[in-house]
Amino acid sequence: MMIKRIVCALCAVMLALSLCACGEKTKSIDMQALENSMVSADKTLPEMKVSGSWEENAEKAFSYISDLEYNKIHGFFLAYAADGMAYEIAVVQLKDKSDASAMADSLREHVRSRVQMYKTYEPQQVQRAESAVVKTDGDCVLLIMSDAPQNAETAFKEFTK
Repeated sequence: MMIKRIVCALCAVMLALSLCACGEKTKSIDMQALENSMVSADKTLPEMKVSGSWEENAEKAFSYISDLEYNKIHGFFLAYAADGMAYEIAVVQLKDKSDASAMADSLREHVRSRVQMYKTYEPQQVQRAESAVVKTDGDCVLLIMSDAPQNAETAFKEFTK
């Protein structure tokens, strides 16, 4: 009887330990360094302003590009044209990659709203906004609105290897 209890207790401990070891851990990305790498790689970009998860008002800044709950975000940055033109680069790293689809949908909605704004105020910017790239890569979602999105995307891939 005592042996059965010990065996059951050991099995319970082993099960608990195996469950604790499960699940992928989010590899933290230095968003400031990533932003610098991606913006520097795209020579077509004008002067850019930047905000990100390292700032005090990060949640408010994030709400500019997405309505996804901020508590699902591990980190992010947004680089946007200082003159208000259609140039934006954003990367959002999620705590759980299962939220990537919802994040991508949210960024696509952001792009749609920007396209509508440009149609009203800056028609010459519409084509660039309509050509914006939204992609998922593991627990990250990218938005690249520029004349050469492949440059920033390549920089992202190199940075996150």
